[in-house]
Amino acid sequence: MIVPPTFARVVLAVAISFSTRLPATVPWDKPPEQWDLAETFRVLRDSPWSPAGTKLAAAWTQRHTDPQSGIVSNSPVNPQDTGMVRGIEINRNRPLPAVSVLWWSSKTVRLALQRQRQLRHSGGAATVLAAEDLPDYVVAVEGSEALRIFRDAREDLHDSAFLEMGGLVLDLKNVAFFEGTADEDARTEFHFPRQTDGKPSLDPDSERIFFHCKASAKTAHLGRENAISIRAEFQPRTMRARGLPDL
Repeated sequence: MIVPPTFARVVLAVAISFSTRLPATVPWDKPPEQWDLAETFRVLRDSPWSPAGTKLAAAWTQRHTDPQSGIVSNSPVNPQDTGMVRGIEINRNRPLPAVSVLWWSSKTVRLALQRQRQLRHSGGAATVLAAEDLPDYVVAVEGSEALRIFRDAREDLHDSAFLEMGGLVLDLKNVAFFEGTADEDARTEFHFPRQTDGKPSLDPDSERIFFHCKASAKTAHLGRENAISIRAEFQPRTMRARGLPDL
């Protein structure tokens, strides 16, 4: 005889099945006052506002032609009076420079920095945090070396930095440089207009937006990165905090 399952067993099975399909809670679904330190780092390093993928680093190379053998070498030994060979070396296996790309105009990102300071300096006191709306869309490239290169760029950054979405391009409005503090890393801020011809420049329901920028320093430093090229992919549909778009 087949015994029908009890009501309790059916409810338990349904509950288990449903729970396996529930999405894991992410920090940006909670008020920032509830974030712990690990969650603030997740916002800043592994979230829709700080994509880890599709970045390509370019290293500025300075090689020299040996006057006797004619061989091109990157050896720093006695490079004087030799023919310098400059170029861009692109290698996906090369470790990326110490930079991260953040959608800085997002309140979520700036609230994460505020919460970090709160946790470090006031024992995590639950003071209400707030971030103002910024007049522009802002993408920030963090890192003091990146700031040095962008500030001393050979290129006009208005030509080499832009946002790409669905075959359309949003041009750079202006660039700002932040030297950094004890609580914030140095960063280069790329500002883009929120409106173009009286209409919103970006659609918060877009599937993908790519941030492109590249630059090479006018003043090269031996043994250091002197060029940078970045392509970072953002997915606006996922850039939502507590259910609302946050660009």
